[in-house]
Amino acid sequence: MAWWKVGEKRMMVQVVMAGGGAFFGSIGRYALLQWAPKWFGKASKWMVMVINLSAAFLIGLAYGLKLGDVASAFWMAGILGGYSTFSAPIVELVDALQAPSELPLVVGKTVLAFAGGLPVLMAGIWVAQNL
Repeated sequence: MAWWKVGEKRMMVQVVMAGGGAFFGSIGRYALLQWAPKWFGKASKWMVMVINLSAAFLIGLAYGLKLGDVASAFWMAGILGGYSTFSAPIVELVDALQAPSELPLVVGKTVLAFAGGLPVLMAGIWVAQNL
């Protein structure tokens, strides 16, 4: 088998692993978002933020652990990519346009989601390197 065929096969394995992980990660996220109001009441408005920042930390941790290509595809791109949802803050912004009193909180959470991800990611890498 030619070397490029081996590379293509490995890439396809990574794609399938990322897709399978995304399936489980998105189910986990959806379940948390459905159960959050029951478990946390009004604080559940922060669940998307908690999910996104915890995903950034866990991706940093996984990166710092130097997983192999296939494991990285499954855990980082797949499970944690499916678990996180950076589209959710945008949807929240659209929804807040219908409820202007919610807009300042939603804008603040959106800024935190995008600006807060980097330091949390770096913290995850630091933890993994110092285990």
